[in-house]
Amino acid sequence: MKVTLEREGKNVVKLGIELEAERVKRAYEMACRELSKQVRIPGFRPGKAPRMILEKTIGEDNIKNEALQSLVPEVISEAVLKENLDLITAPEYSKVEFKLGEPLKLEAKFEVRPEVKLGKYKELEVNVPEVTLPEDALERALANVAETRSSLAPVEGRACEMGDTVVLDFKATIDGAPMEGGNAESFVMELKEGAFLPNFCEQIVGKSKGDQFEVKASFPENYRRKDVAGKEAVFAVVLKEIRRKFVPDINDELAKAVGHESLDALKDSLRGELDELVKQENEARAQRMVVEAVSHCAEVDIPETMIQREKELLVNQMRRYMEQQGQSFDEVASNPDFQQVIASKDDEAKQRVLTSLVLGAVVRAENITVEEEEMGPYFADLAMRYNLRPDQYQEFAANQEVRRQVAEEVLTGKVVELLVSSAKINYVADTECSEDHDHSVHEKKETEAAKS
Repeated sequence: MKVTLEREGKNVVKLGIELEAERVKRAYEMACRELSKQVRIPGFRPGKAPRMILEKTIGEDNIKNEALQSLVPEVISEAVLKENLDLITAPEYSKVEFKLGEPLKLEAKFEVRPEVKLGKYKELEVNVPEVTLPEDALERALANVAETRSSLAPVEGRACEMGDTVVLDFKATIDGAPMEGGNAESFVMELKEGAFLPNFCEQIVGKSKGDQFEVKASFPENYRRKDVAGKEAVFAVVLKEIRRKFVPDINDELAKAVGHESLDALKDSLRGELDELVKQENEARAQRMVVEAVSHCAEVDIPETMIQREKELLVNQMRRYMEQQGQSFDEVASNPDFQQVIASKDDEAKQRVLTSLVLGAVVRAENITVEEEEMGPYFADLAMRYNLRPDQYQEFAANQEVRRQVAEEVLTGKVVELLVSSAKINYVADTECSEDHDHSVHEKKETEAAKS
């Protein structure tokens, strides 16, 4: 096989391929045998019709097309391997010259992974804004512990207030007609501003158990159900019960209820967990900023196709998440604000592609590989996460796509570890960092510590 390579632009490659006549002949004969098994020809058993009869029956061009379907992908793959090309788009082939007794000629065009010119990627000095615990972190963590032990108790002898939880029956109408899906019995909700519908809770405050009344509220213009979006509904409400949340005091009794000997022991445990969370956040931030620094030192012209493909992955992740939450992606996608969110994914997609390309270049430069034993802990972690039986684990670990993903994750971890271990990392205070970062430990981390 003869291959000529021509570059069209920085990332587009065109291959001219010429395949020897003998191999073309074998492919044509193979196509004849396969088609003769499929085509019913009077007077011949399946697969027994002579080639000449088959050609007259279905035509030589149809046989050639059958031969090309298997031959072209095979030939292009061999040519790509021969030229050591890394494709990022499927090949498009054209100008096929197929004459029996002569070499097959064709052209294939595709985009290849762009060349990355690495700058300095070892021993970089990186200033990382240090995550620190807010002064009230322990107090908030203790409050979260108390919140997990809170309970709701019925309230008698007073009207409901903001912060109460109420149990309602209601029937909704729009323009005097019953609203589809607008009825509910024993509907439980906490009275707080903005809950359910705008100004809904405010009209319930001051009502007492057993009261029957009307609430008027409008659905937002961007509400997920287009048939009611922007319309006012009238809710005929029955207030069945008022409940108030009671949060226990933070004391030894609370500590014992969550498995600690005393309040001091609970505090020590929470401090340790918060410190560990801060350590993990600082390590993750350092990794992220070192990789960003290495990426900024590299030179690469990223094809738009790679960015758009990555953006599609990000948008599809949003779609799956919204569908899991019971929302319609297509309905929300028409909202102008949501369109801006989707448009903002361009920068994120570009950064993700850049990071992937640069890390891949470092992998090749350092000849980093993944050994079988390095994948074991990842498989074990996945098996535990998905609660797999031994027989399921064996099947799971043998799946080639799973193995590819695990190997990629291990490889990424190794290259990031290499970059971070060689870097000089300076943890700096907020005032020493001019960049706009979130330097605090998020409240959810305190919640995680409190619940564990």
